[in-house]
Amino acid sequence: MLHEWLNALHIIAGILWIGGMLAMALVSITFSKTAGMQDNAGKAALLDTVRQWNRCVTSPAMIVLWIAGIVMIVSHGQIPHAWLLIKILVVFFLSALHGLLSGDLRKRATGQPAKNYALLRNAAGIIALCVIIIGILAIIRPF
Repeated sequence: MLHEWLNALHIIAGILWIGGMLAMALVSITFSKTAGMQDNAGKAALLDTVRQWNRCVTSPAMIVLWIAGIVMIVSHGQIPHAWLLIKILVVFFLSALHGLLSGDLRKRATGQPAKNYALLRNAAGIIALCVIIIGILAIIRPF
C-alpha cells in the first residue's frame, strides 16, 4: 500500500515539476527573442511570477519527486533494471536543465546579461522529449 502512495506522490510531483519547467522554458525563450523590446514593467512582473512559482512549487516538486523515487527504489531492495537506470539519467539531465533555467531567469530578472545557449533556446522541446522517454521507460519497461 505504501508503494502505491509513493508512486502517486512521485507522479503528481513529476507533473508539477515538468509543468513549472515548461513555463520557465517558454518565458526564457520569449525573453531571449524579445530582448530589445520595451515594457519592462510587464517583463519584470512575469519574471517575478515565474520565479516565485519556481521557488514555491517547481523546485519543491522536484525534491519530492527525487525523494519518493529514491524511497521506492530502496524499498524495492533489488538492483534497478536498465530501464530505471536510463530513466534516472534522464531525470538527472532534467534536474540540471532546471538549474540552468532557474539561473537564466534569475539573470534576466536582475538585469545581468544572459547567455543565449542552444540548450535553453530548445528547452521546451527537450523537456517534452525527456517526458516521452520517461513515460515509455516507466510504462513499457522495454529492458
